[in-house]
Amino acid sequence: MTGLSFSTQQLDAICTALYQAKDGDQLVHLFRDLDSQVICSEWTSQPIRIAYIYALYHAGNFDRLFEVIGRSRFDERYYKELQEIWYKARYKENESKRGKELGAVEKYRLRRKYPPPRSIWDGQETIYSFKENSRKYLKQFYKQNQYPTLDQKKEISRATDLEIVQISNWFKNRRQRDKTRMECAQYGRPQMMQLQTLAYGNLPLNMNINVPYSCKME
Repeated sequence: MTGLSFSTQQLDAICTALYQAKDGDQLVHLFRDLDSQVICSEWTSQPIRIAYIYALYHAGNFDRLFEVIGRSRFDERYYKELQEIWYKARYKENESKRGKELGAVEKYRLRRKYPPPRSIWDGQETIYSFKENSRKYLKQFYKQNQYPTLDQKKEISRATDLEIVQISNWFKNRRQRDKTRMECAQYGRPQMMQLQTLAYGNLPLNMNINVPYSCKME
């Protein structure tokens, strides 16, 4: 039993409900009323640990938050949400020190400087929201079939843990890049620009046209 006469199961349920509701105030009050030894004794419960981490974030206790995440272990299904908390804590900590809101470039630099610890990260670099292994799988499948069916996309989704819409967009964008590269190779960039000018020169000014802008492949 805890200091508030909650069983571990009850505390687990309370923490899960408050965390899902993102009720930081109530979580801060809850953990302030619990003895620190009681909290440590419940480390086997990941929902309690995650709720405690969120309470630390809400209270602005970033040093303790980084410490708890770094010395704990979590199931992979919690990695994404804990990484979000990790990065948000880094942003808030830096904003508090500098006294101003961070821009996109500054946030990017912080993410590069302070990657998540291995307790919440599998070590794979994420590029354009896709992990390295996922991108490799997509590229390998693309070599075999540039127009996967819905069933094949579901197969890819199971293998990569990507959403169907993400997979569809990746194949669409890759086909467009390959088409642009082939056109550039066939006509050359100066000729391509001339053809585009001839093709679009008489169109209304308010019409949106997607024009290939680069012959460079990723």
